[in-house]
Amino acid sequence: MTITVAQWNLEHDGGADGARWEQAHEILRAYQPDIVMRQEMTYSHQRGQQRLHATEHILGLRGFLAPPTPESPNSTALFVNPKLFQVDAVYPHHTLWWHPMSNVVAYFQDCPRPLSLGSFHLCSHDADTRLTEARRMTTLARPGMVSLIAGDCNSYPSNPEPGIPLPDWDTVTDRAHMVHRTYLSSTGERHSDIRPDIVLTDARFEDAARYAADHLGQPHALAPTAGQCKPHQGGPQRIDRAYACGGLAAALESVEIIDTKETREVGDHSLGIFRLNRGRLRRLLREAPPAA
Repeated sequence: MTITVAQWNLEHDGGADGARWEQAHEILRAYQPDIVMRQEMTYSHQRGQQRLHATEHILGLRGFLAPPTPESPNSTALFVNPKLFQVDAVYPHHTLWWHPMSNVVAYFQDCPRPLSLGSFHLCSHDADTRLTEARRMTTLARPGMVSLIAGDCNSYPSNPEPGIPLPDWDTVTDRAHMVHRTYLSSTGERHSDIRPDIVLTDARFEDAARYAADHLGQPHALAPTAGQCKPHQGGPQRIDRAYACGGLAAALESVEIIDTKETREVGDHSLGIFRLNRGRLRRLLREAPPAA
């Protein structure tokens, strides 16, 4: 028995007319997710959060929508299966973010330890803002916590796969994108932004796809998640990632990156599917937390 987690940055919520939104949710429904971590909920605040509630109805989940900001309506959201998870708290993260993280704490069935869930979308245009946002997310990796966060990092893994080299910025023709995805060192050299990944892994978060590749024999988990159709921005990269802490990575059974004709028709990011073993999750959440 597994728990299925889906992460998807659905480009601008499937559009104003909702046609791509409907296609995307047919794709999602086929995977029967128990947890969904969404980004770019652009139109889901409108008409009394109509799309949020439509998603709840289609997927049979309970939804939580983070607020938009003056800069952007592209909110994050979280959805959980109410038959499996009893929501205990919803925490606001309104400051220091380009897009506030959705953060829900829930109990899995009758387990006494809670599970913290976070859906995030790091800043697309400023590396220093991304660094601050990543540091904020380390609050979910405090001793004793079991957490799973997933979203669009808008930055790169610190140990990129040999088959997916970091962009060669001298050849990237979208120079604004080059500025957005890099930072200047103290000596004035420009570097690909890998710092959010370093911050999270230093805080003892584990990259779920990297864990699947290294420990479960699933190298396909490290497939690119965006940029497949954007050679002018450096080409395919693994910018959407999930991170687990508190021993949760050991409950992973599989990581799958869904990059198909159908997913490309509805947006510019692949769909991530992460499966957790229920028995291993239950054992973890029934253990006493380690001493702080």
